[in-house]
Amino acid sequence: MDTGTATPAAQLKQPRTSALRRVSARLWPGAALREKILVRVKRRNGDTTLPLTLVYRQIFILPTVFGTGFALMLVMTALGGLNFNNNLALLLVFITGAAAQLTTHIAYRNLVGLEIQAVSAEPVFAGETACFKLHLANPTERPRYSLAGSLAINQHGDCIDLPAGSQCAMRLAMPTKARGWLNVPPLRLETRYPLGLFRAWSWLFPTARCLVYPQPARDVPPLPTIGDGDRGEARKGDGDQVSGLRNYRPGDSLKHIAWRTSARHDQLYSRELESPRDAACVLDFRTLDGMSTEQRLSVLTAWVLRAEHRQLVYSLVLPDRRVEPSSGAAQRAACLEALALFAL
Repeated sequence: MDTGTATPAAQLKQPRTSALRRVSARLWPGAALREKILVRVKRRNGDTTLPLTLVYRQIFILPTVFGTGFALMLVMTALGGLNFNNNLALLLVFITGAAAQLTTHIAYRNLVGLEIQAVSAEPVFAGETACFKLHLANPTERPRYSLAGSLAINQHGDCIDLPAGSQCAMRLAMPTKARGWLNVPPLRLETRYPLGLFRAWSWLFPTARCLVYPQPARDVPPLPTIGDGDRGEARKGDGDQVSGLRNYRPGDSLKHIAWRTSARHDQLYSRELESPRDAACVLDFRTLDGMSTEQRLSVLTAWVLRAEHRQLVYSLVLPDRRVEPSSGAAQRAACLEALALFAL
């Protein structure tokens, strides 16, 4: 039986499912409504300048789905108590309703006065997950419980407890696809403490961004063997290779004296030693003919990682920029940044 062919029942189920999704989207356009709300909030508050201390104008409170169901239960209980003239049922409704209303104040106090210090992100390669860190501080003497942070494009995020007078960072993940700068989307900081009946939240619009490097190619050619080295010169005076002879100088080691040459010329000569510099790999964009721009950048990225792993001196040549020969973490970061921001 061919499993790749859809059965008639499956063919009928797919259009029905898509039709149900279209109808539900029309009845409750959650994504479109969220976009409109974000536009209005950003228009009123503008970009978030950090550090920021949350005040009452930046905090919104609405009942959750559980809170809405709880409210309906109280209404039905109150109607039953009035219908049957049951004072105990009415007393239960009033007490639980007052307690539920009190949780709105507790949820508000869980956010107000909270300090958002910064939003940062370490560079990643395309295809990896960018991690934006939301740095929070609690300067007050009361702890903050069940603080949840998430991106506007993602309903799931991180949840922490923040003790009094402490600092902590939330980690908010975001997938990456293309190289370059990745701007952080709007952030949502919320809490449903203590009972989950109400949700208090605040929208943040920071200007932070994450640098996304090109994705390294898997099957790449060997590293280029040509290079100009470090000025093409060797270090004189040390090493284990003989570069020539010179006249003896007081203080030269006896091991370095060329006795045969000295006896032949009746004059002392010393061997001059050197330590040759390894030729620096020149990673040139123009040598990768027959590839697209993105493929060339992927190969160059893989070359940079390979040269750094071998602790070689290397340079990067792009049509619009050149990174001089060097090695180390700073050289790696400079080359990867140039590749990430390259534009013809």
